[in-house]
Amino acid sequence: MNYFEILRLPIAYNIDVDLMMRNYFSLQRSSENSVDSGVLNEAYNVLKNDIRRAEYFLSLKNVSTETMSAELSVKMFEMREKYAALENDEDKIAFQNQIKKKIKEQVSMLKENEDDLEKFSEIFSELKFLNSFLEKERADVYGRN
Repeated sequence: MNYFEILRLPIAYNIDVDLMMRNYFSLQRSSENSVDSGVLNEAYNVLKNDIRRAEYFLSLKNVSTETMSAELSVKMFEMREKYAALENDEDKIAFQNQIKKKIKEQVSMLKENEDDLEKFSEIFSELKFLNSFLEKERADVYGRN
């Protein structure tokens, strides 16, 4: 049984989040629930997160999320170089805010391209990189005092 089935949702990237939450809480309270609470919690945590849900959705469609286009590799390299050249934290934070905006745009694009798995996968690869980049660099700026 996959996470969508556990939470009584269709297998799709675009899900009704309110329905997912209602189903989750209903299953938590139900004595007839045959799903282990750890599995139920993991299903909920994966599906409520846009990035994790996209990766899980692709895995169910047997689409690899490990490959990256040459174009994205170049883009990643250029972004890292540009960020490394920034000299003060204010500029780095402004750059990170641009990345956050781009992440929101990518999530919207995922929603629009759910039926085109190739395009969806390309968008996901960039989204995954942007999110990873942001987490690493945010720790760099905010992690040191």
